[in-house]
Amino acid sequence: MSKSLQAADREARKIVTNWTTGAALTGWIPGSAFFLTAADTAMIHQVSSAYEVNAFDMDHLMSTLSGAVGSAIAGGVIAEAAGMIPLAGWAIKSAAMAAKAKVIGDVVTRYFRERSDLPDMRVPIPVETDD
Repeated sequence: MSKSLQAADREARKIVTNWTTGAALTGWIPGSAFFLTAADTAMIHQVSSAYEVNAFDMDHLMSTLSGAVGSAIAGGVIAEAAGMIPLAGWAIKSAAMAAKAKVIGDVVTRYFRERSDLPDMRVPIPVETDD
């Protein structure tokens, strides 16, 4: 049996959750904005693979690049802002980096889901109405 859209949804949710957790756990480390930008790019590629969409086709390349550029800009802003706050800045930076990863993950999940050719295995259930 081939993979379904629902199986890809579950896989993508797990991927995004794992990368978001990783960002939360490592976001406090000085310089983490740089390696978490690369992590966001890896997450985008993994989500595209979950939906069996080649992220590096010319049609999809702009999505991948936009995610990486957006991640770099957001990560730099977050790191700079959090760095101005002693001690509490680490917690703020970790939470912000996790939120950034989650937002990027959710956006690319929707993007690649819409472009996936995987079969939708939901079974429609007819509903009778009393008119």
